[in-house]
Amino acid sequence: MGWLLFAALLAGLVRGFSGFGTAMVFLPIASQYLTPFEAIASLAIMEFFGTFAVMRKSWSDADKVDLARLVVGMTIVTPFALLLLAKVGADFYRYSVSILSLFLLILIGLGVRYKGKLNPFVIFSVGGLGGLTGGLTGIPGPPVILLYVASSHPISVIRANNLLFLYFFDVCVVLIFALNGVLTLKILLLGSILAIPNFFGNFIGAKLFDPGKTNQYRMFAYIIIAVAAISGLPVWD
Repeated sequence: MGWLLFAALLAGLVRGFSGFGTAMVFLPIASQYLTPFEAIASLAIMEFFGTFAVMRKSWSDADKVDLARLVVGMTIVTPFALLLLAKVGADFYRYSVSILSLFLLILIGLGVRYKGKLNPFVIFSVGGLGGLTGGLTGIPGPPVILLYVASSHPISVIRANNLLFLYFFDVCVVLIFALNGVLTLKILLLGSILAIPNFFGNFIGAKLFDPGKTNQYRMFAYIIIAVAAISGLPVWD
C-alpha cells in the first residue's frame, strides 16, 4: 500500500506539470501488486477524482474541436481493447506495460514525430489508437502526445488536450467496468484512497508548471517514467 500511495503521488506530480505520464508512472509499480483489471480500474478511479485540481484551467486552454475527435475515436475502440485485456496473463501484462512505456519514451525522447497533416481523420484515428493502447495496457496518452508535439498549438493547448483526453479515457473505463460488474468495493475504495495523494501531486505539479521551462519538465518526467517502467519488469521478482 505504501508503494501504491507513493506511485499515486509521483504520477500526479508528473501529470500536473507535464500533462502526461500518470499511467506510465503508476501502472509499472501498481502491476507488481494488482491484477491487470485492478490496476487499470484503480488508476481510472484515482484519476477521476485526483485530477480535479487541473481540470478548470485545462478546459479553458483546450482546443475543444480536436478534443472531441480524439474522445470519439477513443470511446469506440476502448471497449474492444478491454475485451482483449481479459485474455492475457498478469506477467504478460506487466511486460507489456513496462516495455510499451519504455518504447514510447524512447520515441518521444528521440524526437519521433508525426509529420503529416493534422486533418480530422488523423486526429480521430489517433484517438482510436489511444483507446487501443489504453484498453490493453492502461496507457492511452503517448499516441496523442506523439501527434501533438508536431502540431502548431502552443504548449498550454497541447498540455490541456492531453490532460482532458486522459480524463475522458478514465471516465470511459469506469463506465465500462461499472456496466460489466468489474468494479468491486475493494477497487472503489483503493482508487478513492489513491486519489488523495494523486490530487495533491496534480495540484503541486500544476503550480510548478511554467511554459518557459518545458524542456526541464519533460526531462524530469522522462527519468521518472523510465525508472518506474524498468522497476515494473517481472525479471526483478
